[in-house]
Amino acid sequence: MKKRINLDSISIVLVRPKFHENVGSVARVMKNMGFHRLMIVQGCSPLHMNAYRLASGAEEILERAEEFFTLGEAIAQMGCGVGMTSRNRKERSSLLTPRALAKRLVSISEKNPVGLVFGPEREGLTNEELSLCRFRVTIPSSESFPSLNLAQAVMVLCYELFQAQGGAEEDSVLVAPVEQLERMFDQMEETLIGIGFLDPNDPKRIMRVIRKIFGRSQLDEREVRILHGIWNQMNWCLKNKTRD
Repeated sequence: MKKRINLDSISIVLVRPKFHENVGSVARVMKNMGFHRLMIVQGCSPLHMNAYRLASGAEEILERAEEFFTLGEAIAQMGCGVGMTSRNRKERSSLLTPRALAKRLVSISEKNPVGLVFGPEREGLTNEELSLCRFRVTIPSSESFPSLNLAQAVMVLCYELFQAQGGAEEDSVLVAPVEQLERMFDQMEETLIGIGFLDPNDPKRIMRVIRKIFGRSQLDEREVRILHGIWNQMNWCLKNKTRD
């Protein structure tokens, strides 16, 4: 049976947007492509008159927009965060195109809330914010002028997901929410420092790679609980060895 992307389960998350006009333009793009939930993290107000002016018929999306203090809070209960990035050319091979992302989300969006996360207009998402995202996406563009306007980037992703509604042969999956994964990663980092694998002065460098490895595996809640058990057992062994 063919599965379709569930657009109702997908939220657009804008992190620290600076311009009200861009927020309004994003709302219009969302309505064009059938998306309804807008989330804003520490950004300009969606209720500003300039946002309304650019929304042009999508004012209800601005009025229902949810505001958060951190990205972690915004996507804590989501099964999947998708971070938009164009900065790290060394990692191009691990980045998805919007079309490749659409194929991945066919199976995920049926049972899991998903957040498409876009950073501020000039600097984009930080490494810490990207580390919260299960997938990272880049939009292929001309090397001579690769930057896209915020609303343009949102349009490209939303268009590809809208087009993917034709369906694909995929089994639906129920993945662990971001909040549960973050607890696992915190425990993993503590354990790996304890056994001497991570440098306690700079654990995040290797942890970013480990996060990507686990992010590609689409862990469900049971699998995360098993991994928690492994780290707990390792911690118990470390403590008892120290006592001996």
